[in-house]
Amino acid sequence: MNKKTAIKKIAVKKIAVKKTAVKKSTPEPTHPFFNRRTLVCLLVITAVGVVALFVNASPQTVAVKERQTEQQIAAENSDVILQQVGVMQLTAGQADFAPLRYTATVVARRKSQLSFQASQRVDHLLVDEGDRVEQGQLLAVQDDAAIAALHNAAVARQNQAAAVLAELKKGPRRETIEVARAELNRLQAQGSLARTTLKRQLRLQQTRAGSKQEYDVAAAQSQAAEAAIEAARQSLKELQTGTRQEKIDAQQAAVEVAAATVAQTQTQLDQTRLKAPFAGRISQRYIDEGSLAVLGQPALEIVEVDHLEVRFGVAIKVAQQLQAGQRLPFTAEGQTFSGTVSQIRPTLDRTTRTQEIIVKADAESSQRLVDGQTVRIEFAAPTAPTAQPGMWLPSEALQRQVRGLWSVLVLDRQGESSDGNHPLVARRDVELLATWGDWSRVEGTLEENDSVIVAGSSRVSVGQRVTAQTIQMNPPWKSGCVKLGERSVR
Repeated sequence: MNKKTAIKKIAVKKIAVKKTAVKKSTPEPTHPFFNRRTLVCLLVITAVGVVALFVNASPQTVAVKERQTEQQIAAENSDVILQQVGVMQLTAGQADFAPLRYTATVVARRKSQLSFQASQRVDHLLVDEGDRVEQGQLLAVQDDAAIAALHNAAVARQNQAAAVLAELKKGPRRETIEVARAELNRLQAQGSLARTTLKRQLRLQQTRAGSKQEYDVAAAQSQAAEAAIEAARQSLKELQTGTRQEKIDAQQAAVEVAAATVAQTQTQLDQTRLKAPFAGRISQRYIDEGSLAVLGQPALEIVEVDHLEVRFGVAIKVAQQLQAGQRLPFTAEGQTFSGTVSQIRPTLDRTTRTQEIIVKADAESSQRLVDGQTVRIEFAAPTAPTAQPGMWLPSEALQRQVRGLWSVLVLDRQGESSDGNHPLVARRDVELLATWGDWSRVEGTLEENDSVIVAGSSRVSVGQRVTAQTIQMNPPWKSGCVKLGERSVR
């Protein structure tokens, strides 16, 4: 019995061992809970990776890495010849002004449309469009035959009146006076004979030897002789005295009338000739040879190109800060010009509510400008200290960064060498606010008294030691532009 029991136990053990082997060889069936757990693990691992990547890309991490890079570069460049850069010291008040920009028009100081004042045929045109002319130069000629004939007749009448006046002023000739004197002598001789005859007839009458008739005839002849002698004497006296002043004055008036007629015809003759009123260039030609000029119709247009002006309107407050004699720069087609404020119109434009400023362009600038050209005028106006944020820097000091940002290189005084002469180069991020020519107004991490690298920034990098030299750079309002309120003339 014991033997059978032992055999059964051994058989049971063998069966148990076989079942255990079968269980180990058979794979365990997959359970749904196992899939969810695996997915959660994967999500956790992914999140951890993203966080690690974000931490590595954060500004703090980047800054740490940059400092490490700067230290590495500084260690590597310890035995290298240092680069020399130019720096500009930032000061307070660099943004205490605002740039004013205006669009202006170039106009000629004088522009005229020339026309004939006589309705005659045009015979000659001596200039064409684009020709340069001088003041008083003959430009065109009309047919002047009829007017020339009238002028010649007026000149002849003037000469005739002038000759008569000259004769009156000179008086009678000496020969005429001698003839009058001889006539007086002849009459006096006849008068003497008539008196003698009268005396003889008187004696005969007293002796009753002569007739009464003969006596009366002798008396009448004696009286007639005396009257003729007196008339001859007065004529001689008149000749000797000369022409009366009244007669000279009358003839002088006649001469003046003749001269006025000559001047009138000469004016009509001049009106058939068109001359340049000032030096300039012919911009338009409206007629040709052979056409009949209509009174008042333009024939040519002349523009004074040597004296150009720039005109633009400003607000009343700006106009009050400008004065005649100030210098203003302006640009056109990429070129810079200059001029002087010549006039500030005292009236206000009712449409634009601005005052017109007239700037006289320099002679050199006038040679490169054209009438009707559009230019841009820029100058500075002072503002309140807090009105304009940021600081003005030369545009060459800016370096483009990602996402529209900019940066500048400065000297890191905290990282200076032991001798204090070789500071490290550091970067400051800035935002570009405005530009004006070669200058830009920026705002960012810059501070007052920072030394900004404005020359040689392309040859150095962050963390590098350099030798610095301060450069004096004039901002826009001192390099060609006018700062209002200073009243300075450059």
